Amino acid sequence: YDIRGVYPSELNEDVAYEIGLGLGTLFSTKNIKNIVVGRDNRQSSPSLCKSLIKGLLETGRNVSDVGITLTPIIHFYTCTQDFDAGVNVTASHNPKEFNGFRIDYKDAYSFYGDDIKTLYRFVKNGTVTKGNGVYKEINLFPRYKNYLKSRFNYENDIKVVVDCGSGASSNIAPQVFEDLGVKTLPIYCHLDSSFPHGVPDPENPLFMDELEKKVSEEKADVGFAFDTDGDRFGVVDEKGQSHSNDKILLLFAEYSVKDIKGRTVVFDVKSSQVVSDYLLSIGAVPKMIRTGHPFFTEEVKKGAVLGAELSGHVFFGDGEYGYDDGIFAACKIVEIIQKSGKRLSELLFKYPKTYNTSEIKATCSDEEKFKIINEISAKMSKEAKSVQTIDGVRVNITKTGWFLIRASNTSPYLSIRIEGNSEDEAQFMLDSVRSILSLYEVNLENLNKAKIIYS
Repeated sequence: YDIRGVYPSELNEDVAYEIGLGLGTLFSTKNIKNIVVGRDNRQSSPSLCKSLIKGLLETGRNVSDVGITLTPIIHFYTCTQDFDAGVNVTASHNPKEFNGFRIDYKDAYSFYGDDIKTLYRFVKNGTVTKGNGVYKEINLFPRYKNYLKSRFNYENDIKVVVDCGSGASSNIAPQVFEDLGVKTLPIYCHLDSSFPHGVPDPENPLFMDELEKKVSEEKADVGFAFDTDGDRFGVVDEKGQSHSNDKILLLFAEYSVKDIKGRTVVFDVKSSQVVSDYLLSIGAVPKMIRTGHPFFTEEVKKGAVLGAELSGHVFFGDGEYGYDDGIFAACKIVEIIQKSGKRLSELLFKYPKTYNTSEIKATCSDEEKFKIINEISAKMSKEAKSVQTIDGVRVNITKTGWFLIRASNTSPYLSIRIEGNSEDEAQFMLDSVRSILSLYEVNLENLNKAKIIYS
């Protein structure tokens, strides 16, 4: 659902220029004229962005260049400004040698799937619409800040630690919180394309370690981590404990939605069974869907009040714009803490715990990963109690234990997660996955090192 590749072997300035020409030509067939373009702070982003823009301009598209920004801010501009489409040059949480393009239609509708296939055909056949677009550099960031200031009003003192991992959020997230009157303690909030502390990824427990320590040391109320392009976040409570995003979804469902009864809440296949069970208990309508922002955006725009992926994306409906924005989600958490008068650990304590793993990534070639999923799906459908195949294979072997094996949409690996009501049940799930995948060309190193946690 976006375009990514290794720089410069797979994605370079020449390729970016060709993509700009192809995209501009495709846009011309849809009467899309005005495009906002931004980028993250990867080393290759400035030159790739420049080449992309060159191609767009030569097809007669007008380009507003907003410089270093975040994917959700590009979403925001397509929803609130006079733009027909948006592009952010980023590879999100992929390793630093990667880069890519994230493309929006107006109102943050996703450009993905068949759109990307059509773009590929336009690039390959070389037929180009000719024109002379207008280029301008523009600073629209104050409009995003003013939007958040109009949405959030904090009355009590609150202390927040912000970890941007030297990604593109570094110059943005601290400013937002400070403008909202929040006492902000930034760590790794300086732009550095080498990502000296690792590529920012709130789903990675190692990335969250330092934030957890800092929140405890500073006696802060909450800590937030953001990924490279700012559409995902991670949350640490005042005790220095990280919380998975499926439990954070329950917090939003209970405290951020005016009337949850009868309203649809969507979550991805990696989420705990606790999510569905708890949503039912408060009268919501739970709906499990495929992992991927286009599918969540579509559900929210169709009426779902809320959605979240385990990886840290949160999508707000109910009068909001419907896209995923890590900073907006963090502001919502602060609002909940303020209005409830409770500590975050208290708010999250009541949600049931299980024995589970965080997402495990088992390296596997792009050529093999979908073939493996198809074979496992066919086999498990004959053997297991319950099998869901909306995204990979989610299998209930026991009444309360399940495992998930799915192919990543963005990288060469299989995504694995397991859950059980007891440690023995969870271990049985983990052993079952090891046994299944041992038959295939999959690197089991991370799977063999995986730890079962109670959360």
